[in-house]
Amino acid sequence: MADLYSGAYEFGDGEPQDPAPCQPQHQLADPSEPTTTASADQEDEEDSPPLSPPPSPPGGPPQLLYVRSERLQQLSRRLAVNADRSELVHGLVEAYGLLEGATVADPQPASVHQLLEFHSRPYLQALAAYDKLSERQQGQYGLEDDCSPFPGLYEHAALTAGGSLAAADGLCSGQHRLAVHLDGGRHHAHKDKAAGFCYVNDVVLAILALLCRFRRVLYVDIDVHHGDAVEEAFHMTHRVLTVSMHKHAPGFFPGTGAPGAGGAGSGRGFALNLSLADGLRDDLFLAAFAELAGGAAAAFKPDCVVLQCGVDGLAQDPIAQAWALSPAAYAAAAAQAASWGVPLLLLGGGGYSSPAAACTWAGVLAALLGKQSPDDIPEHDHFERYGPGFTLSSVTRRLLPPDTNDRAAVLATCRQLVRELQAAVERTGGGGGGDGQAAGAAAKRARRTQELHAAAAAPF
Repeated sequence: MADLYSGAYEFGDGEPQDPAPCQPQHQLADPSEPTTTASADQEDEEDSPPLSPPPSPPGGPPQLLYVRSERLQQLSRRLAVNADRSELVHGLVEAYGLLEGATVADPQPASVHQLLEFHSRPYLQALAAYDKLSERQQGQYGLEDDCSPFPGLYEHAALTAGGSLAAADGLCSGQHRLAVHLDGGRHHAHKDKAAGFCYVNDVVLAILALLCRFRRVLYVDIDVHHGDAVEEAFHMTHRVLTVSMHKHAPGFFPGTGAPGAGGAGSGRGFALNLSLADGLRDDLFLAAFAELAGGAAAAFKPDCVVLQCGVDGLAQDPIAQAWALSPAAYAAAAAQAASWGVPLLLLGGGGYSSPAAACTWAGVLAALLGKQSPDDIPEHDHFERYGPGFTLSSVTRRLLPPDTNDRAAVLATCRQLVRELQAAVERTGGGGGGDGQAAGAAAKRARRTQELHAAAAAPF
């Protein structure tokens, strides 16, 4: 392996002159115009239109921007879990020919400036020089147990974030309406602490980038674990709606995400959490996804969607051991998200059987591209990992535990959450203004986006 990049040399004793947030969009506002800071619950006088109308959906499947890094694959071999998942995922996607006609991007590591949009400087320094910290100090930053440090940790984190930022940039440019980074989706990493196998929150960083281009971003999280750190980051804004479908039970990580609508200030009502119990089957999962995520999309009218597609809800996932979903459920959910007609950023997440995760995400990508993958696994470098059946169906076939969900209660909860969202949308201005307001609204949005970046960088 090449020399490890620690990033440590980028940390000086003084504060660097960070580039302004949303630098690619700086022409929308006068840089000399003073930035005003709004209170947590201050509302916009108007809900302004997007920076520019998104391109009309082309006929046929969207052109795919697929982000992957061979260097990140190498570094991922050092992870405590899923050490080979990145290699299996990208190998299978390519073996099925799903990248034909796609734009494949090899991302650069996120810079310190970019990582500081969310994470604290001391935390980034800890990632870069963990070996100089005592065991107690490492523990303060979460660098223990499921997030144990390893050589190349900082580079791994920077590449993970860089991949999701590259995918977000592809959507912001208007050149793509579908961007995929399956090594991303690290939704548990906090501002100054690692958690849940997540060292960097590429999700938050990607959403902050998208807010430079899009007025409203809908974040949907279907990982079996609550998307806690993403919800925390945006709990005080109504420009980002977070929807998380997860298991919530005593002792189940991360312990947050109680059912109901959350948020604070102008973001009150813009964090929707749905708890789904053990044994969840495809039919109820997809019905709940349509009711809650689909209903939320209709009420919120997002300009962009981010789907965290963690697949640890597969039947008998070796770590989560909660839901009983099949790969087809994830493919159908992703297809639903794509049907909402706005640019889609698809990220990975949990999923602790590497072959099962690879099969599932290959199926998700095929569904988004309108392709049908043969059940037989193509011969490729990792073919032996899919034995003994060497088919998609045999790799992901599992005995199903009892379903403990109450269907009527789950769907009633979905409808109630959507009603609460509708009330929150009405409270914050509803559908927005006309085209004549665009110039003033762009300057206001630039200021508000800077405030969002500042809020995400402040202690909770």
